[in-house]
Amino acid sequence: MKKHIICMAFCSVLLLSGCATKTELIDIENDSTERAAGLEYRDFESSARSMVSEMLASGNLNKPGGGRYVLIISRIANNTMQRIDVDQLSKKIRIELINSGKVAVTNMEEDSRVMQSRQLRQSREVNQATVAKKGALIAPELSLSGKITQREFIVSGDKRIEYTFALSITSIDTGLTLWEGEKTIIKRADKNAITW
Repeated sequence: MKKHIICMAFCSVLLLSGCATKTELIDIENDSTERAAGLEYRDFESSARSMVSEMLASGNLNKPGGGRYVLIISRIANNTMQRIDVDQLSKKIRIELINSGKVAVTNMEEDSRVMQSRQLRQSREVNQATVAKKGALIAPELSLSGKITQREFIVSGDKRIEYTFALSITSIDTGLTLWEGEKTIIKRADKNAITW
């Protein structure tokens, strides 16, 4: 009986070790693996770079008199069938814009600490010389908003998936749109491919 239990335990260990999955690191700079039918990091990366290049090339982010515009990233709607983190796109856009030197991006609405730190003005325990000054916050001049859409078709027996990234930059003061752009990514997959 004891030999039987030991034999079963040994077989279980062999079986479990045979089911172990292999994990490898992917070099995202040189990733040549198959593309997913759904949106993936390469899609966000290429869309952000392409659209920011268009924004900068338009000249509409050149502030008259010099300096940098202050921009806030508003809502980017996800109108796809996928549960994606839209912040993945907006973060890449934010990085590209800040690194361009043309735009400063305010994060005061997303970072709750920015407003909470102002409440320290009421505390006797905090050195008031170190508390954020009144009137120091910089209001945004521009707002970036947009949406990501998805359409699917069957073409010649394959599924064709079209993703469109549409963005707009609007002047908060005038309400006029300074820049608009679209980037479409088209993928072809097996007709049974699931994109959600």
